[in-house]
Amino acid sequence: MNVDFVKDDYRFNARASAIILNEKKDKILLFKVEDGRDYFLLPGGRIELYEDSLTAIKREVMEELGYDIDFTLCSIQENFVIKEDIKIMQYSFCYKGIYKGIINTDKFVCKDNNNQYFYWIDIDNLKNYKFYPKSTIKLINSNKLEHIVEKEI
Repeated sequence: MNVDFVKDDYRFNARASAIILNEKKDKILLFKVEDGRDYFLLPGGRIELYEDSLTAIKREVMEELGYDIDFTLCSIQENFVIKEDIKIMQYSFCYKGIYKGIINTDKFVCKDNNNQYFYWIDIDNLKNYKFYPKSTIKLINSNKLEHIVEKEI
């Protein structure tokens, strides 16, 4: 069961995400849900009840990509948004890791969601893409542990 609770017009969830770079560190793996959304996200997903965030990101990456990657914590994000009159509060633990395998294609479908696609994108071209949350580019370019609070109200 995911850490995702709704009470009245409030929602809280906990997420783990990952900045996954190739060995040369010139490409990053991002995903997009093909349901009309016009933005990219970092790979990851919900943390389950009584699961730590590192275990969650390793599980999510294995389920969605089949990758076994070593990760290091790089940020804690607190995101606050309002969607359809629901006030959403999300805590996200972000990790960095290196994919050491061979990249055969720049776009491929998620292993457990046919509506979700992963893209290997050149780091130099990030300015040409829209991200959610907006602080994602700052986080990708940072080399220190970050605490980010992002409010869209």
